[in-house]
Amino acid sequence: MKILKTTQSAFKGFIRDRYTSLPDVDDRCFETVVYSRWKYSTLKGLDFDSAWNTAKSAILEEFAGPPSTGLFSASVQKTLYDAECEILGRVPQISEIEMTMPNVHNFTVDMSKFGLDNKDEVLMPVDKPSGIIHAAIRRKTTAKL
Repeated sequence: MKILKTTQSAFKGFIRDRYTSLPDVDDRCFETVVYSRWKYSTLKGLDFDSAWNTAKSAILEEFAGPPSTGLFSASVQKTLYDAECEILGRVPQISEIEMTMPNVHNFTVDMSKFGLDNKDEVLMPVDKPSGIIHAAIRRKTTAKL
């Protein structure tokens, strides 16, 4: 599922070391393609279509939020984690979930050649991803004595 978040997406407060090259950003364009898979602990009472639609809705809600206000994302990694937790909370039959997302950067197009200003309104995606974001979580197992 392709996601493009044009506002309320930050990337700041991350650990810095001598190899850090990225600056903190309060508001940026974020684009990715979400690949997600999960495992079921049981099929009892499971509606596969409903589980898939619930997972899709949870991902979109965590990344976009309500249409009228949106939802701030402090980092893609945090939002990915929140989406996975939301899916586990909504579909009790899912025991573990993982998501992989390429980080697609968008750069501001130089419109000065045309005598136009571009205040981050016209963007162009880079054709290759700039890293892969991956996370997997699972429920705690319960003893079956």
